[in-house]
Amino acid sequence: MNIDLNHIKVTFDYADGEAEDIKRCLETLYQTPEGTCPLDREFGLSQDLVGLPLDVAQNEFALEIIEKTERYEPRASIKDILFEMNEEGIMQAEVLLTNG
Repeated sequence: MNIDLNHIKVTFDYADGEAEDIKRCLETLYQTPEGTCPLDREFGLSQDLVGLPLDVAQNEFALEIIEKTERYEPRASIKDILFEMNEEGIMQAEVLLTNG
C-alpha cells in the first residue's frame, strides 16, 4: 500500500495567530521521510507501511503521526486523523488539530 506523504492535509478546528506557523512546521515534518535529516535521523515519517493490511497500516501511520507531532510540535494537539483512498489507490491523510 502506498501513502501520499506529500499531500497530508493539516486543518484546524480553531483560529489562532500561530496556526499558520504550526501548519508549516507539521507539513515539513509529515513530508520528510524518516532517516533523511542529517542531524536528526528520527525526524519525519516512516516509509515502512508497504504490504500491511489497510487497517493495520492506518493504525501504524496514525500512531506515527501522533508520536512525531507530540515530539516535534508541542504546540499542536491532534483531534482526529482521517484517511481516504484516492482514485489511484493511494491513501491520503487529513490531520485535524484542536486547541486544547
